[in-house]
Amino acid sequence: MAVVLIAPTHVLTKIFFMSRAKSSSSSGISTQSIVWAASAWAILALMFYLFFNTPTDTHTILTDSKLCPELAKSYGIIQSNFRPNWYRVGTYIFQTVAIAFSGILCLRNWRSSKIISGRNVWLGLGLGIIAWGIGNLIFGFLDFHYQSQIIQAGEPLKQIAQVPEASRKKILDTAANAMKNSVEPFPSIADIFFTATYVFLSWGMAMSVIGRRLNLYPKQWGIVAAVGIVGIGLASYVTFFVGEFKLDTGKILNIVYALGDIWLLIVATILLLAFWGGKAAQSWRLLGSAGIAMFFSDLWFNYSNNVGDICKASQYQSGGAAEFFWILAFLLWGMAAALEFDLSSRPTTRSRRG
Repeated sequence: MAVVLIAPTHVLTKIFFMSRAKSSSSSGISTQSIVWAASAWAILALMFYLFFNTPTDTHTILTDSKLCPELAKSYGIIQSNFRPNWYRVGTYIFQTVAIAFSGILCLRNWRSSKIISGRNVWLGLGLGIIAWGIGNLIFGFLDFHYQSQIIQAGEPLKQIAQVPEASRKKILDTAANAMKNSVEPFPSIADIFFTATYVFLSWGMAMSVIGRRLNLYPKQWGIVAAVGIVGIGLASYVTFFVGEFKLDTGKILNIVYALGDIWLLIVATILLLAFWGGKAAQSWRLLGSAGIAMFFSDLWFNYSNNVGDICKASQYQSGGAAEFFWILAFLLWGMAAALEFDLSSRPTTRSRRG
């Protein structure tokens, strides 16, 4: 985690000490206040994820004995630890606030005629972030509903050893039917919005480099190529070789998400190398850092889904510490939008269009 935070930390340090001007937005909130608020929210989210993400609630759940033959003697019944609901609600609050913050600021840039960097960049990012927010709320609803269903289905199984043999089948069948009727959060209708997110984010990030004089040296293009190769290697390994490979809807979606993440990683690397120096390039460095954070958070989600095994009570659960990088990515996009709006509003600003 520390390695990924090097770039954002370096950028934020320069922002704090270089951006002293008290320029304010149309809403009267200064850019510096927006940056400080986003940074504080990121720190609070990081502490929340690190200190409280341990699963502490133990429940009895029923697995499919056909998929878990090793549990046949126990009727497929296992004990599994879950993260408490208050913690999971907290994670969605942190995510939703970061998404709303970022989406509003990006769309504000798109609507402003003052933006000198190209309004399509911010339209793509804004629409992508909003699509992610809608998908995340749907995913959260299904996630809570699914977990509550499997926990409720397992409640009558706690004392099954004390139930007469003749009555056990009825209890097991009732629990099995409840499990079949449950709707898993992945894949689900939420993925329609997550897929749209990658379309819009890829377009927006592409607009940030297309048509600009990047002036990268051959060595820097070599770094971009190396990062791209490493990204493709990591994404391919996690997608195709971690866990059991089965070409179903979930796997196809993971492939689509992996391709989008690789593109975000490559564009992020180009932005960081092309705009590393200079105060006017702070927003582009933040955009690049956001793309890297998004890559690692999605990679971890893919990995967690692939290694999850309900037969071993290690199925995927939302609320893992790596989800913090989603929040970090959205906050970085929001701060980039605020800084770009601030710079474009200054009367002495010169165009940076290629």
